[in-house]
Amino acid sequence: MSKGKIKKIELSAKSVEEFLKIALDVRKHWGFDDEDVGGPWYRGHQRKHWSLIPNIVREGYFDRKTEDEIREEFAVRAPALSRLETLPDNDWDFYFLMQHYGAPTRLLDWTASPAIALYFAVRDNLGYYDSAVWMLDPYELNRRVARKDEIISPSAVGTNLKDTKRVAPWLPQRWSKKPIPEYPIAIFPTHIARRISSQKSCFTIHGKRESGFARFAKGADSCLVKVIVPARFVHDIRLELLNYGIDDTTIFPDLEGLGRALVTSYRNLKEDSPHRDVYVRLRPSRLHKSGVGVFAIRNIPQGKRIFADENEEVFWAEKGSIPKSGAIRKLYDDFAIIRDDHYGCPVSFNRLTPAWFMNESKTPNTRCDENYDFYAKRPISIGEELTVDYETFSDYPEKPKQRKKAA
Repeated sequence: MSKGKIKKIELSAKSVEEFLKIALDVRKHWGFDDEDVGGPWYRGHQRKHWSLIPNIVREGYFDRKTEDEIREEFAVRAPALSRLETLPDNDWDFYFLMQHYGAPTRLLDWTASPAIALYFAVRDNLGYYDSAVWMLDPYELNRRVARKDEIISPSAVGTNLKDTKRVAPWLPQRWSKKPIPEYPIAIFPTHIARRISSQKSCFTIHGKRESGFARFAKGADSCLVKVIVPARFVHDIRLELLNYGIDDTTIFPDLEGLGRALVTSYRNLKEDSPHRDVYVRLRPSRLHKSGVGVFAIRNIPQGKRIFADENEEVFWAEKGSIPKSGAIRKLYDDFAIIRDDHYGCPVSFNRLTPAWFMNESKTPNTRCDENYDFYAKRPISIGEELTVDYETFSDYPEKPKQRKKAA
């Protein structure tokens, strides 16, 4: 099979149709014919900057000893927990099963279906980030790494013994001292679970180099291509795929998949906008000179929850962990919720939302409940500054101790 060259390894798609055209063009560039049974593999990433690394690397367990311990524990405990009548009786199928249930492995999931990969890329992206779909020529990868441009299923009945031996170094027996190869190869899994079939699953298995794919995503003869889905088109592409009948039941053909599909379907029907339920904005305060205050930009009814979509978590820092003075301490004193010896603040002060800028009044127009949600105590008019009584939900900061003057 002759291989063409690709001028760019990073492309962009704004619709399902455009993505599928790119996938077809790349397929032709790599020399795949319409009659070929095999073809490129695809992997969807919710965020475009995510690297092609397996979960064992992301979890920080990327060493042989730890991996063998994980494999050992899974093999020991799985029989009592398995819903299957029988468990696999070989190392490869056990490894596929580990990946299927989310255990750390050196496997990366791919699919032979471009549409399924695109769905994985956009299904959980709310449009805040660019997504991406990676395309891989698995035959070229294996030609370069394993010296043979074919893909085998190492645990399937009837697999050629020579082929099995060729891929065996990538999964040595537990506690073996044999080294694993440097770079990843492509393999077919045995269909030990229904989802593997429905997702048209394929796998690559990493070698000992964490960034094993980096060398194959360079130059004109790359066997990897990355297709970016810009954030502003993620929602529309997700709806297009649903119109084509691709949802969670396609890739998770069970009741759990049905439940997910219903959530996704009705979430997509919801019309949203950044200004929905927004009642305030920041302006120079009338209560504190040179300070900032929170002002109503709509009439706020009595009892209305004012920051309805704010989901900023509160991080509780111990008093002893923060500076005793200076600009950083003042940041805590000015914004944090103080309870005994703890300061409640945003996970990062770079994520301060308008609620953290509320100024104090002993005759406030808002109240704070036990969950630190703010409600209008009375009708609040456009242009009015919102206030709250700090004492109802927070202690006051300690005043710095004054040094005594020398006699």
